[in-house]
Amino acid sequence: MTRQSIEDRILTQPVALPEPPASPPPQRSPGWRLARNTALLGAFAVLVAAAVVLSFRLYPALGTFVAGTASAQAQAPIQGKPAEAVPAPTDASANKNPFQAHVAQAGVRTCANLFATMGQALTAGSTYAIQTQWDNTSPDTHAVQAVAGMSYNLPTYKTQAAGVVFASPLGQSCEGGFVRVAPFQQSCQVVAGTLPKGSQLADNLSNSMLFNLADNAGQALLVPTGNTCIVVSVARMGG
Repeated sequence: MTRQSIEDRILTQPVALPEPPASPPPQRSPGWRLARNTALLGAFAVLVAAAVVLSFRLYPALGTFVAGTASAQAQAPIQGKPAEAVPAPTDASANKNPFQAHVAQAGVRTCANLFATMGQALTAGSTYAIQTQWDNTSPDTHAVQAVAGMSYNLPTYKTQAAGVVFASPLGQSCEGGFVRVAPFQQSCQVVAGTLPKGSQLADNLSNSMLFNLADNAGQALLVPTGNTCIVVSVARMGG
């Protein structure tokens, strides 16, 4: 830009006139200041509460600070081995599986049987370890859930799997369910042929076949991963 053009812009640019001095703001009473500060503190408290709720939703691990937690490991029964008579244990808890022991420890009553039943269905045939979480303040009116790691050592199936089981009170009854994720070293087409007789293809979810299992035993989503298949089993129950 030339010197002449710069000078032209400076000369032709309007000059802002100074504004008259503003009148001093009206004096506020001490009562008004107290009301204003109270309102600001209230708004800040609402924001903090909202942030805490959001943090629990985005980071569920934070819930462990206010929830009861227990871990346990159980061995799967040996397939085909006849039952042996054993002396009755002096401690009644010795006969409980980890799911039963955890709900007893937590004080869960309404969902105790359903949670243990769903847990046994989730882990059947495996050696497993679980971590169970519940609400410490009122365990019988809130959901209880367990995360399970499972090892299968069957003649035709040797692998690791994982699952989640949960139960929640609904009035005087209870509802619950589980999700199990297990890999198979076969294609999903082959795995589909091994599903219980009477299972029906219900849908195709983004190239993953969803089957309704026979006898209302839940659903199985077959997720192809190259030449192998991940089977996501889902079941729910009320009682």
